[in-house]
Amino acid sequence: MYDDLTTAAIHAGTDKFGLHDYTPNYNKLFQHLRDQPIRVLEIGVGGYADDDRGGQSLEVWRDYFPNAQITGIDIQKKTMDLGPRVEILQGSQVDADFLKELVAKRGPFDIIVDDGSHRNEHIVESFQLLFPTLVPGGIYVAEDVQTSFHPRFGGSLEMTAPNAVGHFGQIAQDLSAHDDIAAMERFHNMIAMHKTKDGAVRDVFTSPLFAPFTTNAPALTVVGPQPDLPFTTKPATDSSDLLILTADASTTPADIETHFDTLADNGVMVIQCDAPTADLSRYIQHRFTMVDHVEIVVHHPDAPIDDYAGQIYAVERYKTAFILHKSPNRYPSNFAYDATNPQAAAAIAHMGDVLKTSDQPGGLVQYASILSRYIDVAASAETINKLTALNANSREYYQMAGALARSEKRMDDACALFIAALEKFPHDPQFSVMLAAIYANQKKTELAETTLREAHAAYPRARNIVAALTRALENKGDISEAKALVESTINLFPQNMRPGRLEILLRLEQTLES
Repeated sequence: MYDDLTTAAIHAGTDKFGLHDYTPNYNKLFQHLRDQPIRVLEIGVGGYADDDRGGQSLEVWRDYFPNAQITGIDIQKKTMDLGPRVEILQGSQVDADFLKELVAKRGPFDIIVDDGSHRNEHIVESFQLLFPTLVPGGIYVAEDVQTSFHPRFGGSLEMTAPNAVGHFGQIAQDLSAHDDIAAMERFHNMIAMHKTKDGAVRDVFTSPLFAPFTTNAPALTVVGPQPDLPFTTKPATDSSDLLILTADASTTPADIETHFDTLADNGVMVIQCDAPTADLSRYIQHRFTMVDHVEIVVHHPDAPIDDYAGQIYAVERYKTAFILHKSPNRYPSNFAYDATNPQAAAAIAHMGDVLKTSDQPGGLVQYASILSRYIDVAASAETINKLTALNANSREYYQMAGALARSEKRMDDACALFIAALEKFPHDPQFSVMLAAIYANQKKTELAETTLREAHAAYPRARNIVAALTRALENKGDISEAKALVESTINLFPQNMRPGRLEILLRLEQTLES
């Protein structure tokens, strides 16, 4: 059902499969390079500010490309050792001097994957800085471009700078004006840019979409001149596996969609257009944008989404043509993940099958996390128990195992788990809050307060610690200290949370006055 890259991703525990549906597309993009002595750069190591977390996708690239040199960069310090072929450097994806030194030391790169900050202006700037340094014929991928529609990341429905999808969509409109870009591929949350090699114009029929046609002759419909094809075909009857339309000045988007309706499922439509009209150029960008329709409606529920958005899995752009791939495109957004979505449910089931005999904690943790977050904690019990038997000790494991113990009313077990977590990750805010809650449940209020005070001393800006310590002080009757804590920390909270903090402050003041 799935490819080797997806299997490796499941074992490693990267969210490039499961929460996302990226690895089948990455396999399509990269499989011809698997055994080559290439250089790969990934922007963003993962794990946020923790220096011992992240690196799962670097593991996957290391194993998928056995002869490659792998480099990861991250704005945060990372300390994990992933073997002699992998190096992790600390630096910003928009620091021109750092990137210049990086390319000189570890490049030039054959593949660059931007899985960094996901801020629109950073995506665009990193591409502008790094794409010119890519090896001719190399591939540059911008990942998680759904943030183009997410206001928190500088996104909007305006397809203008610095909107990342808008930026690449503008390039797609008139690719012939960009001599260094041979082709573009657009999938859900992903944009791949292929660098020109030796000045050659890339033939549309080199797309991997046509690979199945070399063994299974497609039912073909041609509207316009008959092209030379590198595979045999058969005439279409009711529907077409392949439809080739040569657009002219009179061709409209409605004409394209009328023909698209005649495609079979998983069919491919090629629109040949040496110089697209203004209407077709706008249509190319529209289709380029609509690939992320599930992301758009998460952040803009009233945005107009056309009937074709869920049917077009990918859009590919070449100098003289563009391709529409007819296949379901309804994989849910990770901002509104739905485990009952048929495509997501199939992915989760596949993860379970792959991990039945696995002893790799990374993959089991990721699988258990999806089950506990999007189905229920009980669904993850078997996997969490397996992790316990493997002596798992990651942050995610302790969090899920403790939550499972609490849900099963095993408070002593939960307490022991959070104590073990804090021994490994001293005063970690999430575990301190969880342990304090257990102590409070067990009527050990002094232990709860001590745990929170020690964590607050270590992490004075951790909002969850501040909130929990405020509650503990109020419950204890230390109203003056609780009030002082709220007053001194209110600016730690985002604007939308401050009214709630002010309500607590008012309540404390009223208690002092009474």
